[in-house]
Amino acid sequence: MVLAVHLYKRLMRKGRVISLLALASVPGFVYWLAGFDSDPADQGALYSDIITNVGYTYAIAVLILTVATLREERDGGTLPYIYMRPIPRVTLAIWSIIAGIAAALTIAVGGWLATVLATLAVGADLPMTLPGLSLFVAAAVGYAAIFVPLGYLVPRSLLVGLGYIIVIESILAEVVTGLAQFSIWRISVSIYADLATVLGDEAIEALGSVSPGVGGGVLKLTAALVVGLITLTLALQRRDVL
Repeated sequence: MVLAVHLYKRLMRKGRVISLLALASVPGFVYWLAGFDSDPADQGALYSDIITNVGYTYAIAVLILTVATLREERDGGTLPYIYMRPIPRVTLAIWSIIAGIAAALTIAVGGWLATVLATLAVGADLPMTLPGLSLFVAAAVGYAAIFVPLGYLVPRSLLVGLGYIIVIESILAEVVTGLAQFSIWRISVSIYADLATVLGDEAIEALGSVSPGVGGGVLKLTAALVVGLITLTLALQRRDVL
């Protein structure tokens, strides 16, 4: 727990938090701009379209945040001191991923609250924003599960992560049906789509070949967590023999 708190505090520096909250709040800002000119009957569909498509800015914010979980310890020269502590490597991996998820969830709540404020500003129905929280939370868990190990394993992890989000999730997953099943964003959208009362056409398109469903989405995110945990644990153990 102490390690997770240490990593979390290191991640959540004031300047970084402010800039990433601004990035995660872009969907709310866009909805605020678009909502004034929309038909009241279409505001629910418009909300779903914007957070599922413009919401990629949150994915980028999570990437920037979570890849730094262990990378900053390594770059700052403090990681060897953590290695010397009598902590099993699987425990170190668990607390590192938990710290990344906690940081990502903090930004997630901020991004979602921005959509709530935008909804209030345009006079739309507030209950339609409640399922939107599930999208941000699911994305926080899924992305942290892959980006925390990525930040430890790959020197240019930020570029690799951007390649995953932009090339694989945004482009290739729309062309290659099978890849959509490995898209953290589409998995998160599938959870939101199962909870939302109304979905716009663009939100449905954002799902691609992934079927809506809370159960299926949670299982996929759990699998991502397990894979991320195993990968990070093995990488930390390999560090012991170098």
